[in-house]
Amino acid sequence: MTIEDAFDVAAPLARVWPVLTDFPRVATCIPGAEITEKIDDRTYRAKIAMKVGPAEVTYRATVSVDELDENAHRVTMSIKGDDTKGRGGVRINVISQAIERTGKTHVTLRSDAQISGFLASIGGRLIEGVAKKTVAQFAENLAALV
Repeated sequence: MTIEDAFDVAAPLARVWPVLTDFPRVATCIPGAEITEKIDDRTYRAKIAMKVGPAEVTYRATVSVDELDENAHRVTMSIKGDDTKGRGGVRINVISQAIERTGKTHVTLRSDAQISGFLASIGGRLIEGVAKKTVAQFAENLAALV
């Protein structure tokens, strides 16, 4: 499943980019996400809880920063998580890029997700709706942080 989204932050790129690349700090903007351990500067363990329709799932995940391009303001990450109740897992590759637009920062996201088990049985449209709502809340939280 591929999900694409974008949002604007009413702050210049010079203020937004350092926050976007401070992964423990920016994780606080993601609803239901918590960094539980820093393995190294590019690898973290996290707990991610979400509600999709009638289902609630919590994943223990490893988040890896695969590429950090300071010049292009692009980050590529991979997330691998397993449901804490053993009902499936998730593998997500995320590409995020930030560009300046007339004093604001425009952030694009592209996520390619493979979901297995319990959550996969819920259906893509419902999952996509939750993903878009999560991105909107992330954008609000990020704007408040910068």
